[in-house]
Amino acid sequence: MRRALVGVLSTSALLAGLTVGAAGQASADVADISHMAKGETLWGGEYIARWVSNNGNDYLDSFEMQYDGNLVLYRIGPYGWKQPCWATGTNGSGATHVTYQSDGNLVLYTNSGRAVWASDSQWGAGSTVDINWRGIVYVGVKPITGTCN
Repeated sequence: MRRALVGVLSTSALLAGLTVGAAGQASADVADISHMAKGETLWGGEYIARWVSNNGNDYLDSFEMQYDGNLVLYRIGPYGWKQPCWATGTNGSGATHVTYQSDGNLVLYTNSGRAVWASDSQWGAGSTVDINWRGIVYVGVKPITGTCN
């Protein structure tokens, strides 16, 4: 299943709570893109995101499948800055999408179906990939990133 949101939303649009939809697809707001369920896929330019608080400040953390093959967690600040916090390091690998498989593993694939990175979380508990209130990405119950500071 493809995500309804494609591309990186501008910080001002996110802060205003606006919605942006891909051509021919239903639009969704940020609250609807806070997690991936088993069987869902993010393609290049697609992401999940969640508002987080840190030291009294609010930020948007975005877990993005980039066109260059890298899966990256970004922290987006209120003045438009965007800080990378974690990445798979798979840019240039040919990866085009990341799938949360029914076995609980999050895997980056090329268009030919070759796996280039995996979270090694198969058969673990949990049913979503999501960002918690501190900005940590979880695959099921397994944290795969630290917090953005």
